[in-house]
Amino acid sequence: MKPSTLFKGLLAATLLLGVPAAAVAQGQEAPAPAQAAPVEVSETQIDRFASAYQAIQSIQQAVQADLVAAVEATGLTVDDYNAIAESQQSPEAVAEVPAEQAEQFAAAAEQVATLREGARSEMQAAIAAEDLTVEEFEQILTQAQQDPALQQAIAERLVR
Repeated sequence: MKPSTLFKGLLAATLLLGVPAAAVAQGQEAPAPAQAAPVEVSETQIDRFASAYQAIQSIQQAVQADLVAAVEATGLTVDDYNAIAESQQSPEAVAEVPAEQAEQFAAAAEQVATLREGARSEMQAAIAAEDLTVEEFEQILTQAQQDPALQQAIAERLVR
């Protein structure tokens, strides 16, 4: 796995971990993580991080199918759901959504929020199972984005 691919997936994981479900459902951006001073990341922490990352990837894959099914169960397509979510960003665009679709969107958004909250809890548990805190996981992620050697060390563990 290429380090750049790795960190795109990790960014998605941290978005699920760090953004309130309502904000995600409405398509809002997560605040950028604060830059922390580099710390020494031990081999054990890299192993734990990689293991937690793999668990998070599995959770993300499982919830993705559930999210699509939840949206489609309301009668919307994923594209329609995303378009309506984007329109929610601008108050004048809300009136342009037909009432039936607005109701479908509200039902889907509730399901999406519930599924994402469940996934977030599972991801936090996966991180904790590796004796890391979410903060430590995010700190290693942030540091790895700036440190090619750390990126490489993580990527090597992921292909084992």
